[in-house]
Amino acid sequence: MPQYDFRCKICGGRFSLHFKSVANYAAATPRCPACDSVDLARVISGVAIPQAQRDYRKMSSGEMLSVLEAGEKKQVDDMFRQVNSTANDG
Repeated sequence: MPQYDFRCKICGGRFSLHFKSVANYAAATPRCPACDSVDLARVISGVAIPQAQRDYRKMSSGEMLSVLEAGEKKQVDDMFRQVNSTANDG
């Protein structure tokens, strides 16, 4: 569900609105909850960028060892999860 942040150009209030889809946002006329103005500016407050997932199953044993030695919990967990799911598939 997309969230959009706004600043009212009349009263200066900041607020967020949630829409079911981008199409719903495009069809809406957002209004300031404080003063009911439609004179709003969109505010970019944060952007989520998903990281590409590594395919640990294609790594050599040396590369896997490097992941273990680095000790980053999320990477180690992801590696074991992928390798385990491959072992259980076959």
